[in-house]
Parts: sequence; structure tokens; C-alpha cells
Amino acid sequence: MPKLTIDKVTISYEVYGTGKPVVLLHGGAVDFNYNYVQTGWVQTLTENGFQVIGINFRGYGKSDKSNDPNFYGTTNFSNDVIHLIKHLDFNNVCLIGYSMGTLIAFDLLNKHPEYFSKAVLMATGDGLIGIPPYILENLLPGFARVFSYDSFPSHLPKHISAYWNFLNEVGLDRESMIAMSLGKYSTLTAENAAEIKIPTLIISGEMDLVLGKGQKVAQALPNGEYLEIKGANHFELVTEKKAHKSTIKFLNKN
Repeated sequence: MPKLTIDKVTISYEVYGTGKPVVLLHGGAVDFNYNYVQTGWVQTLTENGFQVIGINFRGYGKSDKSNDPNFYGTTNFSNDVIHLIKHLDFNNVCLIGYSMGTLIAFDLLNKHPEYFSKAVLMATGDGLIGIPPYILENLLPGFARVFSYDSFPSHLPKHISAYWNFLNEVGLDRESMIAMSLGKYSTLTAENAAEIKIPTLIISGEMDLVLGKGQKVAQALPNGEYLEIKGANHFELVTEKKAHKSTIKFLNKN
């Protein structure tokens, strides 16, 4: 697994296939392998002519970890992605984000649009532009409490307690994930979204209780499109065939 060192922080990443580069940004309590390899996304993309670049954010996989919340946050995650793209000498890159990864993707599209040609944001919602109740900036500190339990928190709603299971299934470091949840994650505005000209597809699950739906985000984007998959929740959306097929169709569209 290749690695890149940025200001003394080592970031691990994976590259699959050949073709047009697409960078994949994983969710908040899973790594690249769990989010995209095991769910068939790498296979879907490589079989359709894309080269997949999967980053493990700091705190995940074989990337460096810290118990300091200042080690994490939108700015640090975004900068790591840009350094990786420069390191690989890519431009005109497609971008895919899932859940927390959509927050980072949205920041990248706003601040570094010159690197990207298209984007797909999945399992996200209108909280990306500050519309309550699912504003990730406000929700993440609650996940720190979930991660702090020594045993499965069965008293919590299932869509929240599921994150405790992910932590253990993926093998993430508990203290690092608590610190990650307490990092700084600023929310962009509808005005910011209106400045993003990059064609972007928002894919939401009808039954997403974690981040809701993103129709208003799509409407705020000058070149935004919206797809809602009936019956899918925040976690099932990643394996929905319609999400896979719609992403390929969108990325290949002229």
C-alpha cells in the first residue's frame, strides 16, 4: 500500500485500474476498504474505464493517527486530498464522497475547483449547506460519545449505535475516532454552493436517518442533479445497484 508524507503526517492510499482518475472519499467510521472495496465500488469503476484512487483519511487504515482533535477536521482532510492529487500528477479528476466524505468533497469543490471535472456525493443531505436538522458539523461530537462506550450502546437508536459496530468491525482506533469526531468541520452555505460550477450528482436514500436528503443542495448547485433511491437508508445506499449504475452514467455523460 503506497504512502505519502505531508508535513510529517503519513497518509496511505490505494490505486486500482487505469483510465480517467476518480478519487474516493470514505465515510466517518469506515475506511476506504470497508466503504468502497468490500461494497463493489472499485470493481464497478475499474470495469467501466476509471482509475480508482482511494485515500485513507488521517486516523484511518495505515494513515497516521492522533488523539488531538486539531489533527483532523475539514481543512486537514481536504489538504491531504489535494497533496495526493498533486503527488500523482493528476488533473481533471472525478470525485466521489460518501457520508462524511461528502463534507470534504464539498469543501474541495468550493476551494479547489480547478482539479475536478465531476462529482458524486452519496448518503448526504441538505445539512451540507446548513439546513437543519442533519448538519454534520453539529452531529459529529455526538459520535464521540458513541465511540466512548465500552460495550454496545443498545439504548441508542439503531442508526446511531451502528457506528459503534463499525468502529469495531473495521478495527479503528477508539481514541483516534473520538478525537476525529471533535475536530473542526465548518459548514458551507447556499451561497458557496451557488459558486460551484462543477457538475455534481447528489444521491440520497429515501430512509436516511443520519444525514437526511440532499435535494436542496442539488438545487443550490448551478449544475446539480438529484437522485433519491426509494427504500434505501444511510448504510444500504452504498450497495444499491442503482447508485452504482447512476454514478457511472453520470460520470460518462458529456
